[in-house]
Amino acid sequence: MMSYISQIETAVPDYSLSPEEFTKWALPYFSLPDSPRKMRFLARSSGIEKKYTAIPDFVSDHKNATLYSHTNYEMPSTAERMKPFLPLATELGQKAAEKIFQKNTVRTDEITHIIAVSCTGLVAPGLEIELCKRLNLSESIQRSAVNFMGCYAAFHALKQAHYICGALPNSKVLIVAVELCSLHFRNCNSSDNLLSSILFSDGAAAVLVTGEKPTSPTLQSIDFSSALIREGEKDMAWEIGDTGFQMQLKNQIPEHIKNNIRGVFTALLKKNQISPIDIKAYAIHPGGKNILKGFVEALDCKENDLAESFDTLRDYGNMSSVSVLFVMKKILENPRKSGSVYGAAFGPGLTVESGLFLKSNP
Repeated sequence: MMSYISQIETAVPDYSLSPEEFTKWALPYFSLPDSPRKMRFLARSSGIEKKYTAIPDFVSDHKNATLYSHTNYEMPSTAERMKPFLPLATELGQKAAEKIFQKNTVRTDEITHIIAVSCTGLVAPGLEIELCKRLNLSESIQRSAVNFMGCYAAFHALKQAHYICGALPNSKVLIVAVELCSLHFRNCNSSDNLLSSILFSDGAAAVLVTGEKPTSPTLQSIDFSSALIREGEKDMAWEIGDTGFQMQLKNQIPEHIKNNIRGVFTALLKKNQISPIDIKAYAIHPGGKNILKGFVEALDCKENDLAESFDTLRDYGNMSSVSVLFVMKKILENPRKSGSVYGAAFGPGLTVESGLFLKSNP
């Protein structure tokens, strides 16, 4: 079974700010006396320099705010948050996907399948249908969606594309992942929510996966694995509430990953008869600075080995499912990187989704 990732393109919204600027905006929403101190500490220690938002609420005149008001500080309902999701997500996803076609390596009428990915918005007809219309894809294209799976959802889309190309080698699969985490800001004073508010950001990525090997640099998908860390089952969750999607993100998660990721890593490599010393790059979801450090410690590697992940976290924040695709793009486009690549992302469950890829430079 063969599939090849030949292009990854990314897009971010027009609005950006630092965690410190976000904290200054957000503090009036939190009622407990200790919340300002906690948020300032989290902003300073996050490892993030800039995060992006599709709505102007956090960075412009609040009179023109989409959802959040500094007049009454009331939280919008989930229905109100979902109203801007589809138009904003379609626009950002289109922006990323159009870069695929601008390079003239594939035509829109050659795309056989589209997979839309998002955990920050749910609507039907959904993102995959809107993107088909905006990108002028065939009305008979095979469409699917990966929804509400959290930060590891991109791996499910890559697996799906891999299986499609294995069954139908002439396939050309377009994956478009879009996350608008800014739609789910909440004024809950819990440590989970304060951390989530600092970490999460908005972004999009488009991926072209083919069954035939292209002449450009590629990441060949070799194998995938899925594992549940039972001890962390209740420490990461993503629930739909009356006032938005509610993230539970306990500070024990980096420890759970540190305690378990070596076994997941070793099992996938052993199955494919690859030695750890053969891994030349790591595409690890930048879920947070401590998560990345836990990974480094568990696999006894260096922080520089995860440079693409730390850099993505610094420059963009945690864009949920989109983030690992930003990391993979850096590896795909680096001519100095070649050989086996290990990728992983973490999400509710506590779930670890892993992938093994082979980077080649023709």
